[in-house]
Amino acid sequence: MNKQNRIPAIPGKSRFALERWFNKLYLEGLLFHPDDQPEDIVSIETGEQVFAPLECQKLQEGIHILFESHGDLVYEVALNYFQKSMKVKQAVVH
Repeated sequence: MNKQNRIPAIPGKSRFALERWFNKLYLEGLLFHPDDQPEDIVSIETGEQVFAPLECQKLQEGIHILFESHGDLVYEVALNYFQKSMKVKQAVVH
């Protein structure tokens, strides 16, 4: 487990901040489902926890702030980044 803190701070409460936070997690390969407890996430390869205790705390605080500000939009934004990470093309709605 990496001991350095890899979790970005929440840059604000705007929609842009929501997108930016998930984008930073995406770029670092640290995406997770917003309903999952960070301390329960383990590496498939090693079986070790992915996040250090301080990172878990920052993730929980960040998700809490984002849900307070944006509600279910958090899921939509997270899904967009999961799809991007899996190279799933998003359907265009007309």
